[in-house]
Amino acid sequence: MNWNEFQKWCAALCAWREARGEGRDGIRGVLHVIANRATKQSKTWAEIVYARLQFSSMTYGGDPQLCVIPAPPDPAFVDCYELADAIYQGHDFDLTNGATHYFADSIPAPSWAAQMTQTAKIGHHAFFK
Repeated sequence: MNWNEFQKWCAALCAWREARGEGRDGIRGVLHVIANRATKQSKTWAEIVYARLQFSSMTYGGDPQLCVIPAPPDPAFVDCYELADAIYQGHDFDLTNGATHYFADSIPAPSWAAQMTQTAKIGHHAFFK
C-alpha cells in the first residue's frame, strides 16, 4: 500500500462508520467533508479523519463505532473505498457545496452549527460551511 492508498483507506473507513446506512450520496457527503477540510487546512485525509474529536467514530472513546471494522465481503465498504478513490482523484462533484462540517439529525444541533451556513441535507445528515 502506498500513502495515497492509505489516505483513501482511512477516509473510506470513516465514511463507512459514519454513513454506511445513508446510501451512496450520504457516503459521498462525508467523504467530501473530509476532502474539503483537507484542502482548507492543507492536511492529509488521514490527519483530518484522525483529528481528535472531529469524527467521533474514529477518535471518541465512547462512540460504539470506534472499534468496528468491515468484515469481508462488505459491499458498503467497497462503495466507500470506490467513492473515496473517485473523490481523491477529483472525479466526483461536491454535492455538499463545499461543506466542512456535518451532523446527524438524530442528535441536537451542535453549538458550531449556529455560526455556519447549511449547504445541504443528505439523508440524516445536515452539512455546513
